[in-house]
Amino acid sequence: MLILNQIPKTEKQYTDYSVTVNGNAVGLNEVRVSAIPYNTWWQGIQRPLDQTELAAMLKFEADEPVTVTVTYPKAPQKVVVRPMRSRVEVTIEGCTATFVLPSSGAYTVEADGIHNALHVFFDPIKSFEEYTKGAKTVLRYGAGVHCVGRVELFSDTTVILDRDAYIYGSFLAINAENVTICGYGVIDGSLEERVTEDHLIPQDFHAPIPYEREELLDFLTRERVLNGCIRFYRCKNVRVEGVIMRDSSTFCLTPAQCDGIFIENVKTIGMWRYNSDGIDLFNCRNAVIRGCFLRNFDDCIVLKGVCGWDDLDMENILVEGCIIWCDWGQSLEIGAETNAPAFHDILFRDCDCIHSCTVCCDVQHNNRADVYNVTFDNIRCEYTVYQMPKLLQERMDIPYNPNAPLRHPRLMAAPIYNEGRYSEDGLNGSTHDIVFKNIHAFTDGDGIVLPPSIFVGVDDEHTVSRIRIENITLDGRRLSAEEIELKTNDYAFDITVV
Repeated sequence: MLILNQIPKTEKQYTDYSVTVNGNAVGLNEVRVSAIPYNTWWQGIQRPLDQTELAAMLKFEADEPVTVTVTYPKAPQKVVVRPMRSRVEVTIEGCTATFVLPSSGAYTVEADGIHNALHVFFDPIKSFEEYTKGAKTVLRYGAGVHCVGRVELFSDTTVILDRDAYIYGSFLAINAENVTICGYGVIDGSLEERVTEDHLIPQDFHAPIPYEREELLDFLTRERVLNGCIRFYRCKNVRVEGVIMRDSSTFCLTPAQCDGIFIENVKTIGMWRYNSDGIDLFNCRNAVIRGCFLRNFDDCIVLKGVCGWDDLDMENILVEGCIIWCDWGQSLEIGAETNAPAFHDILFRDCDCIHSCTVCCDVQHNNRADVYNVTFDNIRCEYTVYQMPKLLQERMDIPYNPNAPLRHPRLMAAPIYNEGRYSEDGLNGSTHDIVFKNIHAFTDGDGIVLPPSIFVGVDDEHTVSRIRIENITLDGRRLSAEEIELKTNDYAFDITVV
């Protein structure tokens, strides 16, 4: 069975190429994405549109393989379907590319490079009615466009988005339990504009974030904290499943000091604005992030310790089966904010970094936490000949230089920074007992050189130690210890390469 989505007339559609699914012509959602890896510290104005481009999003549901055809305005030389491990073969005849997607999941279709890509969200057929059982409140958003502002959710609430629902606004829960947001609809954050007085996140360098709901709401208003798409503050047993989040003004989905988080088959797309992270956990415990697709202009999946929430460890976190396209920043990351007593028992497993910018697998440490028992296992990192130089824009009148020196993303990193950034205490912690195993790099052309992986501490008391690196491969060939180039200093030691 195949279920195609219907796009409301008010939604912008992408028309630079056309697509069929099992012979049926389908509409494509227009999404704005980053065109170049060019970033800057917030200057009080939003990112110029000439640093972005339009791309396409296709979503449907099926319980069987589907045949997709893409007809381009001119004949492509090469069309690649990612992730590469899906091994989808493409047949090109003139201007048309044809391929079969074997099963549900997220895919990108890239013709002659990474620009103007097609993002395919092939969802399993599913009813979300099971999540209404036991709920005291059920909110349903049917097909069509809904401008909702900020919707506050309370305990024992389930929100279901119809596959053809487009929600302009955000969802917020404070001190709530048993909250679910599910369905295959779109949550769009584009109506929220960021200005100079706004803050990305609720943080307080001097005191804990207010606990009581009314006090926290007042704090959010007083500090002009942006809403993003979804926020959970001090909640228990929360679930987000199936939804697409689009064009957030800040971090897209943020649980802060939450216990019991389940995020599955969530997609982030259309993230072109400054600091438009994907999923950011602040000082959370007992979380699962599974089977998601994230394309973001900044970090994609990041575990942070943030001032004001920092009396709680980050612990017992599983990230698995996710597909990452990082247009700037880190793909799978701890930090850089690590304000917490400890970060521990964290596993990143079976993920595909189809495009990265800075580091694929990163344990970045900028604050006081004791970071330990972190594992990256079976992470597939794709490297492309179409990679562009990552640059920081020093002034807004300086254009991007595509001919600047190119460094491909680092495969692994575990640095401690002695900067005191993201907190006022200026304290550092240590990183130890970290495992990188079965990390596989794949290239799509000749001449790609992997840069060194970095492991550096600060001083004798703030070190990086007991690091195990096991089974690192490049295009299927296992690399020797000598071939895995490591950049270290005197405060990084006991690094074992197997």
